[in-house]
Amino acid sequence: MTDEIVTIVSFISGIVGIIWFLWYIYEKKYPIRRLSWKVVEKATQRIVEQMAVDGFSPTLIVGIGRGGAIMGALVSGYLGHRPLLVIDRKYIWKEGRRIDDMLLHLRLPPELIKNVLLIAGEVHTGNTMRTYYNYFKNIGSKQVFRATFYYQEGCTEHVEYIGLKSSKNLILPWMISKNYVRESLSEEEEKKLQRSKGTFSTSSEIVAVCYIVRHGESADNASGDRYSGITDSPLTKQGLQQAEDVGHFLEEEHIDRIYTSPMKRAIETARIIQSITGGEIIIDRRLREMDYGEWEGLTREEVSQRWPELYSAYKEDPIKNYPPNGEDPKETLERILDLWGDIKIATSSESVSKIILVTHKSIGRLLLCYISGKPLSKYKEVRFDNGSITKVVIDKLGNAKIEYENKTDHLSSKV
Repeated sequence: MTDEIVTIVSFISGIVGIIWFLWYIYEKKYPIRRLSWKVVEKATQRIVEQMAVDGFSPTLIVGIGRGGAIMGALVSGYLGHRPLLVIDRKYIWKEGRRIDDMLLHLRLPPELIKNVLLIAGEVHTGNTMRTYYNYFKNIGSKQVFRATFYYQEGCTEHVEYIGLKSSKNLILPWMISKNYVRESLSEEEEKKLQRSKGTFSTSSEIVAVCYIVRHGESADNASGDRYSGITDSPLTKQGLQQAEDVGHFLEEEHIDRIYTSPMKRAIETARIIQSITGGEIIIDRRLREMDYGEWEGLTREEVSQRWPELYSAYKEDPIKNYPPNGEDPKETLERILDLWGDIKIATSSESVSKIILVTHKSIGRLLLCYISGKPLSKYKEVRFDNGSITKVVIDKLGNAKIEYENKTDHLSSKV
């Protein structure tokens, strides 16, 4: 009986091996496959379920292009009914780069654009999605979330709801003719799509270096472990020394630009650094600290006593559980990534190669999680101390890699 079982197991293993080998050959020979409508149906359900978990209910669904029209209609159907707008884009080529723009700029009622879901059939580079995201944010949308049926790994833009993710070129069910195939990508974009998101090739040429710096110690930092996001607080004597230490460490780096948060503690830090390193200062609101709402000015002990359940949930997952009337961390990340995208464009088209970002604890943590690919729910585990420096290198394809993180050995002893 034992010999029979061994024979059966061996036979099944052999069959499985043959099937795997044939599948491997098929994948190599036919890397582009047409997906079925059944796959679309399951992906749509997945997107709707993800939205339900987040509690997001769109007041308007915006389908981008032909694939977005189909996916938008399907999502609207699953939700019972949501207003659906279909809109397309145009391309402008400049110095070998493709720049996306909208074909139509519409006036829409404020109540309709309160919560917008942007949805596409496929997302490759994310350029088009970013264009629409910025547009609806600029015209007053409170929430703008993004979704796609097919997300191709290598995209540099954040998409909240994804039906299907892969690195392959797939033929989607609605692509019934060559007219549905998107226009050619630029050479730079083609190369990006060959890489998984967050990867970095050591053979790629480094074109820029960004030093992410947390401001020096502020008066609120010195007074205890308290939440002081939007509370403006000047640097202490120790904080002034830390800013000077950062400047001396980067003195020989030939800094081109220093981007800084508009908050007093960050601007003071940036100006001290600039007095040593040189470089143009750019004050950018997207670098401001997260708003902690009703927790502003309170210590962690005070918060834990007043909101014990919420604080416990916050420590487990601060992305989904954040302070009452505080800023949604996902929206915080969006504004950081919006700036990060502008910085990468500047490094590739404006001869900017050495940059310093002067920002705050939560902002730095979120950005470093994004660059390193760590789960955003774990961003509070990232160390980002006062006066610390994190070095990020950017290659010619726009990929970023952290070379060192939270460096503090350049700082003087306490003064």
